[in-house]
Amino acid sequence: MKNKAWLLIFSVVVLVCVVAISSLTMYVDPYMHYHKPHTDKFYYVLDNQRSQNNGIIKNFDYDAIITGTSMTENFKTSEMDRLFNCNAIKVPFSGASFKELNDNLQLALETHPNIKYIIRCLYPNSLVVDKNAMRDDLGEYPEYLYDKNPFNDIEYLLNRDVLYNRIYHMTLDRTVGEKVGITSFDDYSNWSHRYKFGPEAVIKSSFGNKERKFSEPDHIEALADNEKEIIRETVEQNIVKIATEHPDTNFYYFLPPYSPIYWGFHKQNGTLKKQIEIEKYALSLIVPYKNIHMFGWDRFDIFDDLNNYKDLTHYGEWVNSWMLYQMSQGNGRLDESNYKNYMDSLYNHYVNLDYNTVFSQVDNDDDFEMERKLEKEYK
Repeated sequence: MKNKAWLLIFSVVVLVCVVAISSLTMYVDPYMHYHKPHTDKFYYVLDNQRSQNNGIIKNFDYDAIITGTSMTENFKTSEMDRLFNCNAIKVPFSGASFKELNDNLQLALETHPNIKYIIRCLYPNSLVVDKNAMRDDLGEYPEYLYDKNPFNDIEYLLNRDVLYNRIYHMTLDRTVGEKVGITSFDDYSNWSHRYKFGPEAVIKSSFGNKERKFSEPDHIEALADNEKEIIRETVEQNIVKIATEHPDTNFYYFLPPYSPIYWGFHKQNGTLKKQIEIEKYALSLIVPYKNIHMFGWDRFDIFDDLNNYKDLTHYGEWVNSWMLYQMSQGNGRLDESNYKNYMDSLYNHYVNLDYNTVFSQVDNDDDFEMERKLEKEYK
């Protein structure tokens, strides 16, 4: 009987502890899974996209969204709010597939049906990928935060990392009078100030210790019919369907501008023509929709300058600001009348560019010299 009594007492104590810890997690809620953040009591650090974006999407007040891969991480919602007269959130998903992004936009529109604007990049390298593909190489995905099963929330409520590395420090900071609030969306996931930009950084990250030159391709690839079918399915399911279902929402999609090093590798590998065909075919499926504002720019004076990049694809925050302004003004919008000419312009420029001259570009001493230069166009 004594053993049974002690077992009962132990079970009750464990249950009380579980309930107490779960209640604490639900109250502080660092991933904002259950409610808006208590920004008057704690400071919420936004630094975990796939664990925190779902809570932001469900529980914040907003009427506009910036989302996409790392190509959108340096956007500033303060600039979007000013340019579009809206109240925006930024929820980037670095390396995301089109399905992951679309699923989260579906949730946003389910919980916030009056969204006015959605800005989203169309990462062209993911267009020839199965429409249901998800990135399973980015670590364990927190499905328990995304599904509607309340029972597996225990993985969040009793999560050691959440309890110690977040809740403990948040409550400790509160007791000693540290600041309260939340990371701004301007700063959330913004990495511009953490990297070196310019020719040296881009070339080193692209070539390492290999010889720094481009050679002519020994073959030319073209887009195959089966690949066109994959693109069609991906675009229809994950890009245009949501626009047809929400005709009152304006979708601002853009093709991210990449450096000449990116295009140089495509030409050297014989895939430049194919890449242009991929994007052109995808555009043909997108531009007929009137509430999709599709953008692409051929400002080669900006995009051929390696001082705007940290590697072959990632540009500084000033390029994000420039693109945001261009979209707000309708500059660079692609429609049925001009998208083919735009893609032809891209192809003609990059197929004829002398890529080996890129290596002699002058590296600016001040990375943000380009920001001051572009500011004249968007401020």
